[in-house]
Amino acid sequence: MKTNDNITLPKPFAVAVDDLGWMNGGSLAESGGPWRIGFKRKMELSDYHPFVEVGKAVGVRIQTLFTLAEMDRLNVLKNYPTATQAGKNWDNSSNVSFEQLKIIDYVKDNSAYMEFGLHGVGHEHWENGKRTRAEWYDMENDKPWSEKDTLDHIKAYKEILAQYGLTKENGHSFPESFVPCSWAMYWNPDGDYSTAKALRKEGVKFANTWFETFEELNPPVKFGGGIDHGMLVVNRYNYGNEWYMVSSTPKKKPKEFKTNVIESHWANWLATDEFLQPETNRKWIDFYKGIQKSETHYLAKNTEQFSSQWLYMKFAKIKSSGKGKLIIDNRKMPDEVYENDLLGALVIKIKLKENEHLSEASINGESISAYFEDAGCGFIYLSRLQKKNYELKYKTGKKMISETVYNDGTYNVYRFSKNGNEVKIDLKMYGTQEVKVYSRKPKRISISNKNLKLLSKKYDEPLGLLRLKLKANDFQGERGIIKLNL
Repeated sequence: MKTNDNITLPKPFAVAVDDLGWMNGGSLAESGGPWRIGFKRKMELSDYHPFVEVGKAVGVRIQTLFTLAEMDRLNVLKNYPTATQAGKNWDNSSNVSFEQLKIIDYVKDNSAYMEFGLHGVGHEHWENGKRTRAEWYDMENDKPWSEKDTLDHIKAYKEILAQYGLTKENGHSFPESFVPCSWAMYWNPDGDYSTAKALRKEGVKFANTWFETFEELNPPVKFGGGIDHGMLVVNRYNYGNEWYMVSSTPKKKPKEFKTNVIESHWANWLATDEFLQPETNRKWIDFYKGIQKSETHYLAKNTEQFSSQWLYMKFAKIKSSGKGKLIIDNRKMPDEVYENDLLGALVIKIKLKENEHLSEASINGESISAYFEDAGCGFIYLSRLQKKNYELKYKTGKKMISETVYNDGTYNVYRFSKNGNEVKIDLKMYGTQEVKVYSRKPKRISISNKNLKLLSKKYDEPLGLLRLKLKANDFQGERGIIKLNL
């Protein structure tokens, strides 16, 4: 959605990566087992490195979806016979190793660039050793699994997470994002039971899938997404890099994309040998950077921010009201979006000339929440909009805006406010990252959340830039208010 003066409400872009978590790569489909990765070898810690390396290079927290059966160190899946081909005879001892612990620690420690999302337990559904596709919905008979079965699989997933200390007691939340195995879920927003309803109770808020695979349930295909019992579900496609293709990016160009979420699988991110992996990483980095340069799209920093922008694209309208002025009409945003806390920052993209920056910006007289520059553009982040009209006023020039968060990380800034000599920054931090704040040097810094640690602080006097290194405990992110007394 573009105005006349190079300022745009850009389409959010994200890549979802399915099928992480397997300890073995080869498919067992022909023998009645699960589809896995299509990569016939043992999986190891280094197979998780590409997501962090690419995420760091492009400033994105990549959504990675985990299947956890082979991460079961205590054989708890014996108690959930529909989750594996072996049923009550499940024995995962051959996969138990120190490597599993290293993998989960790595993912947790690098949650700034890797999002741990829910995919499934064993990917399929078994009764007496007979496989039926798929784990969250009976595709072969076009009917849902029982609510008890769905709840059992969620419980099994939680028990495996607990083996790695990823529990509420240790300050960790259940994954917020979900992709159903084989794209199949029970879409039933008006019923008493649906896959989304069961998952929403655990804290899952965002999902993406291929709606056309369960058309009989009438998902909102043409609309591109919808809300089922408080969970936002958006449509996605595969654009030429099939699940088993090694070192493969989407074949189509961004202008041909019909969805905002692009499907990929673990094999697409891996090379056949370690010395070839940097070349594969470079392919994905170039792919992401190409999106950021486009006139119509931008790289969403994380799933939460992607989902928020997707909603604004559907329901908000923008128009220029004169030089340096933009009217944003958000009156049609549905109430259920607010009721389920699905809305966050709105992103505005502005094309910049050489040596040009955003110099001033305000929305209805208040501060913008964050700003940063990339690919010849400025990205203005606005605090969550209510159901009303707003006016964004802005100026560009040689001087950088003097009071804001410069968010070149993957965290979310919900609000930046200043009252006299006090600045408050409401944000959600993922992993360990540096927060850059254009501000006067603070005399005192405090943080409202004890699980959001301030590791270091540094003030660059010539730039007027405060650098705060923060660490979140929860692998799904920690929210807190940073207070600066100037």
